Amino acid sequence: MKKIKIFHIFIVLVFSLPCQAEIYKWTDSSGTVHYDDKPPLQNKKQLMNIREENNSVQGVSGDRLKKQKKLLEAMDEDRKLKKDEAAKKKKKKAQLMKQCNNARDSLKSYLRSSYVYNLDKDGNRVVLPSSARDNVIASLKKRIETSCK
Repeated sequence: MKKIKIFHIFIVLVFSLPCQAEIYKWTDSSGTVHYDDKPPLQNKKQLMNIREENNSVQGVSGDRLKKQKKLLEAMDEDRKLKKDEAAKKKKKKAQLMKQCNNARDSLKSYLRSSYVYNLDKDGNRVVLPSSARDNVIASLKKRIETSCK
């Protein structure tokens, strides 16, 4: 068991050693810079050492940085607008669901009741004709169709 662990550690160490690779850089006749691991066919080759190459942003002009900053700000603003729109849609959907549930509950109530009434000035019930009940049920069904999508 101990030999197997040592063997695995040895294998991992051997394969984790850094690999040496040569990178060739050349410019073609149109002025395009190419990088490849194979030497170019032209005589204008230059061997590069990747580890020594400076990858800093020193050569970037101020105008370019301003444009990048402006682009990032525009992207952030776009994200905020999309987030606000999504929140508005979510709020509107919640309101529609609330209206839908209220309309369904009212419809159940009207379907269970045998008559519909209104209260007069004194608080007494005034029974409405069955056509009024049917009109209320029809309007509730329309409200359900519009708000329960």
